[in-house]
Amino acid sequence: MNQYSKITALYSRLSVGDEDRDGGESNSIQNQKIFLERYAKEQKLTSVKHYIDDDESGRFFDRSAYVQMMEDVENGKVGIVIMKDMTRWGRDYLQVGNAMEIFRRNNVRFIAINNGIDSAEPSTLEFAPFINIMSEWYARDISKKVKTGIKTKGTSGKPIATEAPYGYVKDPNNKDFWLIDEEAAEVVRLIFRLFMDGKNRNQIAVYLKNEQILTPTFYLKQHDRGTAKSKPLNEENRYNWNKATLTHILTRQEYCGDVVNFKTAKHYRDKHSSYVDKSQWQIIENVHEPIIDRATFENVQRILADAPVKRPNGDGYIHPLSGLMYCKDCGTKMHIRTIRKSDGNHYVTYCSEYAKGKARHPKCHSPHRVDVDIVMQNIAEVLRKIAQYSLADRAGFEALVKNSLAKGQTEEMKKQQKRIPQITHRLEQIEKVMDKLYEDNALGAIEPDRYEQLSRKYAEEYYPLKKELEEIQTHLSERENQSQRAKKFIRLVESYCDFEEVTPTAINEFISKIVVHERDVKGARYAVQRVEVYFNYIGKFENKLTEQMEPTEQECKRMREEIEEAKKEKCRAYHRAYYKEYRAENIERLREYDRMKAREYRARKKAQTALQPAQ
Repeated sequence: MNQYSKITALYSRLSVGDEDRDGGESNSIQNQKIFLERYAKEQKLTSVKHYIDDDESGRFFDRSAYVQMMEDVENGKVGIVIMKDMTRWGRDYLQVGNAMEIFRRNNVRFIAINNGIDSAEPSTLEFAPFINIMSEWYARDISKKVKTGIKTKGTSGKPIATEAPYGYVKDPNNKDFWLIDEEAAEVVRLIFRLFMDGKNRNQIAVYLKNEQILTPTFYLKQHDRGTAKSKPLNEENRYNWNKATLTHILTRQEYCGDVVNFKTAKHYRDKHSSYVDKSQWQIIENVHEPIIDRATFENVQRILADAPVKRPNGDGYIHPLSGLMYCKDCGTKMHIRTIRKSDGNHYVTYCSEYAKGKARHPKCHSPHRVDVDIVMQNIAEVLRKIAQYSLADRAGFEALVKNSLAKGQTEEMKKQQKRIPQITHRLEQIEKVMDKLYEDNALGAIEPDRYEQLSRKYAEEYYPLKKELEEIQTHLSERENQSQRAKKFIRLVESYCDFEEVTPTAINEFISKIVVHERDVKGARYAVQRVEVYFNYIGKFENKLTEQMEPTEQECKRMREEIEEAKKEKCRAYHRAYYKEYRAENIERLREYDRMKAREYRARKKAQTALQPAQ
């Protein structure tokens, strides 16, 4: 079968269809089809078949019609491929070059009419590589111009997103300004409220599904908005919220009224964008009306950053302290368990590492068991003291907060500041070694396998150190803003009048973590156990208001003595109660026993008296 008895493929492509469409196909595609058919007719080429990609970019080669045409070429069905010009093929000279090699290997004739290229005449192929390179340069130049325009708009404070986030709509009079969409905004507020109330994201998803609240995709499609407005959707997912969607909503800073630009970046050859580091974002605060207040948003971000695992128990209940309690010895999170008793449910917590099964080499050698209900009572008492003191003496309370911050920062900051030059010096050493290795590899002075081994080894040390340095620098910069953090904590306290009932929301707003020590007498039922509470913004709050949570050594000694005396008194009381109950149940038998003993005593006395005269 010669190439003229095979299919003559007429390929047409348009990046973005023009606005004037008739029957779904753009006029530009129709013009290309007419042009290619006329040429095939003039050349007396038969078995014509059109391959059309409308609304497809030339930067990508996974276009449906193009892929089908290349499959037909590989299967030997195509003899001739005709295009209007080389740019219809694509704008990546490497991919075009590979395709031309496939044509040559399968003996397929290629014609680009306007470029005067015909593979049947090899002389016309000399300029094909230059045309391909110029096509790619054109794509790169267009990409650069578009990026410059977006950059200019973004740096001016205008949002560059094509669609307003769920909860907002674009202002009809100003496309660069967002207005609140009350219906969707109420759902956003509900999600934040449920999360602050202690619900985890899976529970929130179930709640929204049961309430039959539309997912953002279906809601936007219903209002003819969003990327899926012209796509068919599976109706079964209409109310199927998931953890990823909720995480996306809970982490969107736009809900505070800010504009966040340049969160993603894309190479002109790539189809999909990728997220960039947050340091490269541009954040313009207070541009539009907020849906969520900034304090709530910051609390949610802190909770998500700590990633507390809030697992429900068998009844579906999540304790307010779930995910906040940590073991002092191994640093892992503690699990809260439910103990069902006749007077109701009680909650105790265990170290998760110890509870894994007491392996041969466990990370933690004691359970650190503590009654969570008692911890809740102590926290509630301390929060009440804090609220009362702040209302009675605001200036004194502010001084306490600042003193607590300064006390907690001194030692930790010294350690971190000492660590920075150590890390920096080691990073410089590794960079010098890597430069030397690269030079030796380029000159052939080291075996490639050895180079790969060493470079991998140093990379495994380099990147964790670099990450540690960034974390220390971030931590120090946050610590330096002491006054601002103190004010935030004071404003948080002032927002609560009292703490008659400590809600999960209050726990999430005030408590950062709770560190549980082992009992002073390991395994003892009655013992002193230290619990450290770390507050948001200020960390460990050590002063007269928290003395109940942090007893001194003298108080610990006194408590131990009281516990020992209580144990002895309990033992004595038990024996008294037991004897009293035993005596009540066996009174007649005891009386008979007493009478028997009395008779025996009298008989002995009588016998002794009878023996005396005989002597």
